[in-house]
Amino acid sequence: GTGNASEVGLTDFCDYFKGLKGGCVLWGIALLAAGQSSAITTTFTGQYVMDGFLDVRLPTWLRATATRLLAIAPCVLVSVLLPDRLNQLVNFVNSALALLLPFAFTPLVKYTTSVEYMGRFAPPRWEQLLLKSAAFAVYFINAISLSAPGGGFFGFLFEEGGNDVQYKGLLWLLMIAIQSFYLWWNINCMRTPISQ
Repeated sequence: GTGNASEVGLTDFCDYFKGLKGGCVLWGIALLAAGQSSAITTTFTGQYVMDGFLDVRLPTWLRATATRLLAIAPCVLVSVLLPDRLNQLVNFVNSALALLLPFAFTPLVKYTTSVEYMGRFAPPRWEQLLLKSAAFAVYFINAISLSAPGGGFFGFLFEEGGNDVQYKGLLWLLMIAIQSFYLWWNINCMRTPISQ
């Protein structure tokens, strides 16, 4: 790769496709498809939450507009206020989303593999083990990336020059507290019985 590959992000990624015929167009289509996918998911999620949990009935056009504006407005605001830091913000958000994934995925696996909750629709035992292993793998990979050198929120503590970090002791305690909570929550989520 190139020397500045670690600094490449959404705002300048197309520059690396210029040697490929139609590369920037393909990049743009992929980016648009990813955006539409997340916007549609947000719209459907908003619809189910409003209809099923909150019992709020809105016309489809209003619900779609409101949920998309709610998802897009903060992005537009941040890109207007911090145009020079977009790549850094995108990397931070992606890291945070990866870290938060087990908080959605682990309960999903717990409920979908529960014979008590799913009844006859529960998956067979081998599939339950596969899904629970996947949930643990997602947690484990994210726990490692939280503290891995060069890839985590606390990775700089393990890199060369990490001894020069101000408040190093407090950062170590914070990292241990977050990692302990992360492990406890995932184990507790899988082991706590489902109350009907």
